[in-house]
Amino acid sequence: MVTLNQMENQADDIVNIYSALEDKIFNRIIKTLRDTDFSEVSQENVLLWQMEQLNKMGVLNENIIDYLSSISDYTSEQLKTLIRSNGNEIVNDIDSELKRMSKRSVPVSDEVDAITSSLVNQTFEDLNNNINQTMMTTNYDNNQAMRAYQAIVKQSTLETMTGLKTHEKAIRDNVYKLVDEGIKSDFVDKAGREWSMEAYSRMVVETTAHRTYNDLRLQRMDDFDVVTALMSSHAAAREACAGIQGQVVNVVPMSDLRADSRYDSIYNHGYGEPSGTQGVNCRHNLWPFIPDVNTNNQPQYDSEEAQENGKIQQTQRRLERDIRRQKKRLLAAEELEDKDMQNKCKDVIRAKQKQIRELLKENDFLVRDYSREQVQSPQSSIFNEVQQTIEFS
Repeated sequence: MVTLNQMENQADDIVNIYSALEDKIFNRIIKTLRDTDFSEVSQENVLLWQMEQLNKMGVLNENIIDYLSSISDYTSEQLKTLIRSNGNEIVNDIDSELKRMSKRSVPVSDEVDAITSSLVNQTFEDLNNNINQTMMTTNYDNNQAMRAYQAIVKQSTLETMTGLKTHEKAIRDNVYKLVDEGIKSDFVDKAGREWSMEAYSRMVVETTAHRTYNDLRLQRMDDFDVVTALMSSHAAAREACAGIQGQVVNVVPMSDLRADSRYDSIYNHGYGEPSGTQGVNCRHNLWPFIPDVNTNNQPQYDSEEAQENGKIQQTQRRLERDIRRQKKRLLAAEELEDKDMQNKCKDVIRAKQKQIRELLKENDFLVRDYSREQVQSPQSSIFNEVQQTIEFS
């Protein structure tokens, strides 16, 4: 039996590969910059250094393309497993439940295969267009990794020429800025924010996992003409979910003649929208429910309290992101042999971890998830494990 939690764990494994790829690119950029002794570069010869660094872009780009090529087939297979293989099991699982509840069998509709194919195609297209293609191109103006490298070189040159910083400090500061911001994907949201490769891949893959699990189940419910479901409940919930979680809901619009007027509809709570119920980062389950036959066994939470708890949970997520960011910066500082920054990063990490411990102590509905605080080191990352798997398979 496939659970949503299992789907989320598989999604995390795929996201970790993209995160490790980003760390590998950081590592390669730093090694390229360190080919020259920073102490030998001054205001007088920094333009020559800039020209030498820009001439290295061809080799650097080839390295990055090789990194991406080496994992592309593997991530593609993992995504197919996440969607298609799990999808088949999800359909079988929900069918058994629906057959038991309704005492009948219903053939699998064409819509089920259409949903699976659509999810595969859309996920591949999103990742390919906004990550893969922008890393594979030899057009440096369109290649996000090359643009990041050029920005470090040019800004460091400017700061050295003007005497604003020593060359070594200029390099270090601009590398840390890149690490903090991440390698950009080509995705820009409605607010105009550019998403990093790691953040974008996480959003796409985690959303795909959730949609695979729920969309296929909802379609089979529709095939069986079951239009009511029991929504799971959590101590922390977004506004769109807080008012209907733990309740029986219609999974069709109220305009549908099959809708049960006794219950609210998920379509009244932003279903289909990123911020709505079942949207991005929503973790609620929908179980088939036949009124007057099944029993609602979900714990009940006050709507306003659940929303406040949701804000507290977001504080935990922010602290987790801060820790990951500092750990990435620490890896860069180690590669740059910057002892002062290494110590600063370790101090910040300890402080953030203390904040999480205190937050959990004050809010017993929160759970510590150490995996959300981890990053992959370039030397011992999942990236290298994937490469070894490919080589020996």
